[in-house]
Order: sequence, then C-alpha cells, then structure tokens
Amino acid sequence: MPGEGFRLDAAVADVYGELRLAPVLRRLLRHSGRLTGSAAGSISLVDAARGQYVKAAEVGAKCRLGQRFPLDEGATGAAFGRRRPVVIPDYGRLRAGHLAGTDPASRGAALAVPIWWRGDVIAVDVVFAPAASDFSGGAVDDLEALAQTAAAAIVMSGRHDPSLAALIARRVPATVTEAGVVRPVTPAVARIATDLVAAAARAAGEGSHQRVALVYGQDGLRLLVQQDGGLRGDSTTEQDGRSRDSITAERASGRRRDGGAVEGDGGLRGDEVLRRDGVTVEEVPGWGVLVRAEFPYAREAPPFSPREAEVLGLLREGLTDREIAARLVVSPKTVEKHVAAVLRKTGTTRRTAAVVTALDNGWIPPYR
Repeated sequence: MPGEGFRLDAAVADVYGELRLAPVLRRLLRHSGRLTGSAAGSISLVDAARGQYVKAAEVGAKCRLGQRFPLDEGATGAAFGRRRPVVIPDYGRLRAGHLAGTDPASRGAALAVPIWWRGDVIAVDVVFAPAASDFSGGAVDDLEALAQTAAAAIVMSGRHDPSLAALIARRVPATVTEAGVVRPVTPAVARIATDLVAAAARAAGEGSHQRVALVYGQDGLRLLVQQDGGLRGDSTTEQDGRSRDSITAERASGRRRDGGAVEGDGGLRGDEVLRRDGVTVEEVPGWGVLVRAEFPYAREAPPFSPREAEVLGLLREGLTDREIAARLVVSPKTVEKHVAAVLRKTGTTRRTAAVVTALDNGWIPPYR
C-alpha cells in the first residue's frame, strides 16, 4: 500500500536537513511521492501580491519548471482558490492544466495541497496518481500533514538561498541575465559556476565588471562571461603592441599567444578553474573577451549498471517482474536480482520510491 512503512518524523528530519530552497523542495517532493505512491509531482511557490505562482520544483513530469502562471490556473490555482486540499479526478480535463496531453502523469488523478504560513498560502504541493488510481481520504490527510511541516523550511531556506544569478552577483561585480526556463542546479554546479565567474573577474583585473548570461537548456546550463572592456569598444594598445582585450584573454587562459606564461598582477597562473574541461576563453573581435562553459544540472553519475537502468526504466512504466522478464527476455529471478539492486542503490524499499528517487537525482530522464 502507498505509505506503508512511511515515517513522518524521519521525513521531516530529512526535509530540514539542509536549509537551501531547491533541496528542501526536492526532498519534500520525494517524500510526497513515497507517502502517496506517486512517481510524479511539482511544487509551486505562490506570490499572492502579484497574483501568480512559479513552478519551483518537479519530479517525474514536465510542469514548465521556472515559469510563472496566474493564480487561477492549474492544480495549484485550484488549491489556492479553495484554500484547502483538492483532488482532481482527471487532470487531463482540468482547465488550464500545464502538463502536455502526452505526459503519462496527465492521465490520472492529481492531488494539490496548499502550504500555509502566517495565514497565507505560500506554496502548493501537487502529486499525480498513476493511471486509473485515485487518492483516498487518508492519503489527502497524510500529505497535508507532511506538506505543512515543510512551511518553515520553505520560508527559512527562501531567505538564505538565492538563485544562481543572485549567488554570482553577490560574489563578484556582475550584471547577470537569464534565458530559457530557469531550473535549479545542484550545490556542486552552483559552486563551479560562481568560481568560474570569480576567476574571470580576477583575470580581468581590479575594477572590472562582468556581464554574465545563464542560458538554461533542456539538458544543461550554458554560462557565458563577457568582459566589460569589449562592449565599450576599447582597443587601447599597450606598450608591447597588444590590445587590452588580447591581454585580458591571455590572463583568463593563463597563457600568452607566444606560448609564454602570463605575468603581472592580473594573471591566473596556478588557477585551475578556467582550465577545466569544457571551458573556453576567446577574444571575439569587436565584442570583447568571452568565457564559455557548459554544465549538466546535476553532476552525480547514475549508480546503476546498464541492465539495472533498463529495469528501472520499466519499473517506471509500472511493469511487474514477469512483464519485465518477458520484455528483456530474461528469467523473473534475474529481474528480482536487478530490482533488489535498484532498491539498494536508491536507499528505498519500494519500487515507486526507487523511481521517485532516481528522477529526483536526475539518474533517469523525466517523462516526455
């Protein structure tokens, strides 16, 4: 049964384990799925003053992460408008729903639970039931209890966990713009990205101002850092005949064009950040010095063998061990062994929980 073996005290301790907004929301979603038996869900943060909400976290479904919507749309709008948990029997028939009709999560019921703080709804936790399933009254009550315990964590983490753009702007003098649907990144990726911009700032020298673009794509984040000198069209020639932009590019890469090491107070000799694989530094004529890098949203590699990954993908489709065995042309005993390995590596005891954990960590792709 959904919720069997679920411990609210352990879930709450985990939610509050690291007070950063993105991890708090992802952990709340993971436990919401384990509690209700759902492999898909989303959490939206409510901005009542502006009459809108933003999709802040998702798992197992493409809910237009990072986009903003009016407070009368979707499952979130239904829970906000009624100020209580709402069960939507058929999400596919919901007015202004945000899941594509081809998304498996749109074919069943949805449960939306408001999260309160000081008398106001600050967020809505939405979970999607597997096809042909519904949510019992007990599941509604249990999810409401779990979601409400996270209210303080959401408020506290939101105060101290700025976006990646804010983290960069706080660390170095920079103008940061974002393109695409903004998605959360893991702490490791955030640290590498901010270190990269800081290294570029050191390379440019004291008093420089960086222009940074964060481009959120489907599979990863692209980071672009441009030095301000190029935009002014400043091509002042130094005494040795090299332009200022050329010198800046050499400082960023740590090497001169003649192959020698960069000397002087702006150099980055010994700084490994700008010498990472996948990081390029180039001088764009008429534009300036450009540092370019690309990152995945999560950096932890999937822990599964190729066969375990296949089994996990079929578990996500809701197949039984015998059905998986027939699909892979192996024995049910072999499937049982792979399922046991998947459960062990995800730290779970149930198949749905394993799928939720794998989706949460980016080990398997989201539903298309």
